[in-house]
Amino acid sequence: MSPHALWHGLGELHPAIVHFPVALALTAFVAEALVMIRKQGWYADAARFMIIAAAATALPAALAGFAAASAEEIAPAWAGAFAVHRVAGLVTPPLAVLAAGLAESTRRSGQIWEQILYRVFLALAAAGAAVAAVAGGLLAHGGGS
Repeated sequence: MSPHALWHGLGELHPAIVHFPVALALTAFVAEALVMIRKQGWYADAARFMIIAAAATALPAALAGFAAASAEEIAPAWAGAFAVHRVAGLVTPPLAVLAAGLAESTRRSGQIWEQILYRVFLALAAAGAAVAAVAGGLLAHGGGS
């Protein structure tokens, strides 16, 4: 199988694998919000697990997105949605990785400044995932190609 065919095949997987890290990042944010509201530690454990899993799966999903984009021609009317989707897809994986690292570091150190920073990066990762998802949904279901 040629490298081009492998790259194209990876692009075909984008719609199937991208939902997992998006759902995990958003649900991790909800779990962390519940930590602040209910003060129950098991929500923190759940949030940490989910953002770590989101970070681990976000990069393959983003790579698959780039592979998919290289095989598509975007209609001019959808260029804005595509640009938003691409930028959000670029920034969300590093934000998720930073949030995951800070989640683990916060668990070990208990430092309040780390916890605040973790929550900021988690919120940014969740927002990036949501923006990418909405723009991607517009492209997939609104006739972006």
